[in-house]
Amino acid sequence: MKERELQAAADAVFDAERALRLAADALEELGDLATSSLRVLDEAATDAFNAHQEERRDFYMESATDNLVRLRNRSGQMNVLGEDLTHHLTAAGSAIERAGYELFHSSENWEESNDIEFQALRTQLDVLSEVVRLSRPLAEQIRRHAQQAAESATATDALALLDERVHHADQQVTRADEDVSMMRSVLESAQSRALTSAALAGSLSYAASHPEPTISQPHHTHVKPSDPGIAI
Repeated sequence: MKERELQAAADAVFDAERALRLAADALEELGDLATSSLRVLDEAATDAFNAHQEERRDFYMESATDNLVRLRNRSGQMNVLGEDLTHHLTAAGSAIERAGYELFHSSENWEESNDIEFQALRTQLDVLSEVVRLSRPLAEQIRRHAQQAAESATATDALALLDERVHHADQQVTRADEDVSMMRSVLESAQSRALTSAALAGSLSYAASHPEPTISQPHHTHVKPSDPGIAI
């Protein structure tokens, strides 16, 4: 086992985990923005519905337009955070590739190595690789839905167009929110698996460094029949 390559692999795994923590932070901000955007859309939908009545139509049209502007700003922020999310996932992917390369070159027999640290790093790599693989398409979808929501949130004086744009924007933000929830589940599942594998690796490492002491067999003494042999 080559210690230098093994340490380089461990450092790369740490970099991947740090990038995924940043991705998780961006995801939480995206979730907050999606929730806020859905509230704005509820208000816009109510305004659009009330605008169909003759009474105070101009007021409700103006209010709906203001809400669409608010939504467009939020969608723009979601798009920026989506870009940050993709950037962090790309960084994590690069670190994972680097870790895999170093780990492969740390052992002469990749498939059959029984080294505890090697196996722990390999397990972590498997978990992190799956997270990036599942998260990348979700991040792209979040960005796409945010962009389409922003395009739909364009002010209009036409009542029919207002209904259509509010409806379409609502669809896109709802889908983005669903993608955020799915990606959050991926990260939470990975965190649980990583903690389990880390605990197992720790137990194996402790067991390897603290072998069970050899217990010598006790000497049997012959006890007279009249002697119970047990002190109470």
